[in-house]
This record gives sequence, C-alpha cells and structure tokens, in this order.
Amino acid sequence: MRVDLDRAVRVIEAAMEFDWAWTVDDLPGFAERVGWQLGDLDVLSPPLVTDFQVNRTDVRVFAASKAIYDRPREVKSIWFYVSDVVLNDPAVKSVLRGLFEQLAQQVFELVGQEPIRWWLRDPSRTVRWDLPGLTLKVAVSDASLSVRLISPAEQARSDEWDRRLDPDLNPDLDPIR
Repeated sequence: MRVDLDRAVRVIEAAMEFDWAWTVDDLPGFAERVGWQLGDLDVLSPPLVTDFQVNRTDVRVFAASKAIYDRPREVKSIWFYVSDVVLNDPAVKSVLRGLFEQLAQQVFELVGQEPIRWWLRDPSRTVRWDLPGLTLKVAVSDASLSVRLISPAEQARSDEWDRRLDPDLNPDLDPIR
C-alpha cells in the first residue's frame, strides 16, 4: 500500500497559510501553491488532481451549485486521499490505523495544538482541529486515509445540524475535555 504523508503535511501547512475566502476563486491559487492540477471551475465539483503517489489522486471538491448574491460559488470542503484506496482487504486495516496515528501526530506537531474533537469508532477514526480560517480533519476508514479541509461556515452549519439531532442516534465527534 502506498501512502504520501510528507506531501499531505505540506498541503496541510499550505492550507493553514492560505488566505481562504472559501469560494471557487480560491481553487486556482491553492492548486498552484500545492502543485495540483485544476480543471474547469464552472462544473458542479471542480476537478482537482494531486501529485500524490497513491492510486486515487482525485480531490473531492464540494461546492455550492450556484452563486448567491453575485458572489462566487462557495467551496464547502476539499477532501483528498493520503493513501491508496484498498477495498475489501482486511489486512490493510492495521496498516491504515498506524498511518492515521502517524499523520495525526505530524499534524499535531504542525498546528501546535491538540485536536478539539475526535471520533474513534472502528473502523472509522477522525481527529479535528478548528484553526483560523479552516477546519481540518484527518480521517481513516477500513479502505483509506484522507484529509478534509472544511470552511468554517460549513463546519458551523454541520455542528448546528448535529446539535439538533438526537446524539444517541447520530453521535457527533467526541469533544476533548
């Protein structure tokens, strides 16, 4: 299984330093900064491709379907794979768990603070940092290791939605106390 922790950490660092407006207009500058390839901005999910040495280099860009009040379309989040995506192979679960712990530690050292929330319910595990200008999540499943860059506005909407739901039916990330 291939993994690209070093490039992932460099992208996270670049995301922390980037002056986000969280619109599609951010994508060309961010892509150039991290060495990714950007396709057509006018499609619903603008295509981005990483330079990572993994089998899924596509980036999932979640953007609003249309502009509101003549502002550029909002970007809600950007997700990318740090490891190969491996389906139906129980042997990779322990490898992914170790890679998750490595990446989470490297991010902890980079951001200089502990995550504010986590979710450690097998097979999925997630740690979250709320940073100035972005929410950062490192996540692992039984198939891959990924990073999510989330706009603060989108994270606030998600947190509000989670607060409205019954926590026993739909648990949110566990707060660190």
